[in-house]
Amino acid sequence: MNSYSLNIEFPVELGPIYPESVLDEIKPKFETRIIHPALIIPVKLTAKARTMLKGLLLDKPKMKDVYSLEEGDAIDSIDCNMERKIVLANRENIYDHESIQSLLTDAEHPTIRKSSHEVVIGYDHLSVEEVLRLLLPKDISEIPSSFEVVGCLAHMNLRDDVLPYKHIIGRVILDKNKGIQVVVNKIGTIQNEFRTFPMEILSDDRRQSKNGFEVEVKEDNCKFKLDFSRVYWNSRLQHEHRRLVHLISGKTRLTNMEKRFVNNDGTEQSSPLLPKVIVADACAGIGPFAIPLSQFDHVVEVHANDLNPTSYKYLNSNATLNKCKGLHTYNMDGRDFIRMLDERNVEYHHVLMNLPAIAPEFLNVFRGWEGNYSNRPMIHVHCFASKDNGETEAVTRCSKSLGCELHMQGDDVSVHEVRNVSPKKNMYCVSFRLPKGVRHIEKVPTGNFRKIEGCDNDNDDDDTGMQVTEPTSKKQRSV
Repeated sequence: MNSYSLNIEFPVELGPIYPESVLDEIKPKFETRIIHPALIIPVKLTAKARTMLKGLLLDKPKMKDVYSLEEGDAIDSIDCNMERKIVLANRENIYDHESIQSLLTDAEHPTIRKSSHEVVIGYDHLSVEEVLRLLLPKDISEIPSSFEVVGCLAHMNLRDDVLPYKHIIGRVILDKNKGIQVVVNKIGTIQNEFRTFPMEILSDDRRQSKNGFEVEVKEDNCKFKLDFSRVYWNSRLQHEHRRLVHLISGKTRLTNMEKRFVNNDGTEQSSPLLPKVIVADACAGIGPFAIPLSQFDHVVEVHANDLNPTSYKYLNSNATLNKCKGLHTYNMDGRDFIRMLDERNVEYHHVLMNLPAIAPEFLNVFRGWEGNYSNRPMIHVHCFASKDNGETEAVTRCSKSLGCELHMQGDDVSVHEVRNVSPKKNMYCVSFRLPKGVRHIEKVPTGNFRKIEGCDNDNDDDDTGMQVTEPTSKKQRSV
């Protein structure tokens, strides 16, 4: 970047918000011409020379480092078609490098010689950061070039000092990223129980702009449709989705021969050698756990619930899209969902509570549990906790909500660090077998679930560093 300079004056009459059309007007001003050092070598040595000069060649997107000779490069005694020009990086004293000197002093090829090449660098050759660093005012020190990708959508969280240039920034993101079709910016904090937030479209290349914020995401051979403005989705959780799916159902999908066997009459049925695993996903969202688990339809039966009506709608549509079997969906509060399964005598083997801000507090639904204690279910709870003592903090929080102590060995307790959230906080998944001690704890009446006294349920930052405002109702939010 130190080799390039640009002086762009924004038209003051456009006001405080600059439209993306301004970028089209000034793109020609990005052109910069730089004379680079080069070597002229025999054609037959091109591949060998490029290998020898690795790290010393011109390295720019959409630009070659080998060219045919130009007028003035050739010498009379050699056919110009028998030589090529290799363009070097524009570094001081680059000819003094050992690899270059070995070529220039090669006695077998005395015609290898120094040259130069004019490199024309324009808008198309620059990265997002390079364009924005040249484009934005010099007093903006942090260039907004990072974003989260959700399908064809790029999600940004722009600071106030760059908002006047937000549409130009969005346009640059689209220009430089082939798979991105729409760029959006968060314009507010999470203030509802569904963990959604207001956003605006900065630039949109889709043919049908009426699509709004609806996108399609692919994860582990499953397709998910979602409206990013109305449901919660975090692409950085894909490894956690895969981990739990594999933990519950096995590392690989079963073959058809493993799934079923053929009866004497030629009909197929589920193999009796494969016991059914029943999963209760209390905070299913649009189905990042439930949908892939339902692909194991002969082995896994999933009961998936979410309070957000929009998440519930996409959960059902994604089930159809992925041809899921053995999937039952619900639209209710997470605690009421668990209580309903208990009342229907659904003997679940795993319970997923992926609601990091308040999921541990949902565990009070198991107080006085009347299920089968000889086959205690595994509970998987996601939560936020500090980096320093996070594992102990997460287990303690779960114990307080259950009303009894979790025993690390007796209850098969394990804590998995999911990801880094902020400088002082991580996201964890606490997995444990429902402790026998809950049998003796007073059952919480349906409709009267409350925050467990002593549990820390402060406001958690969301995934982009913005403050999450907790709702007054402790109902489920889609994660």
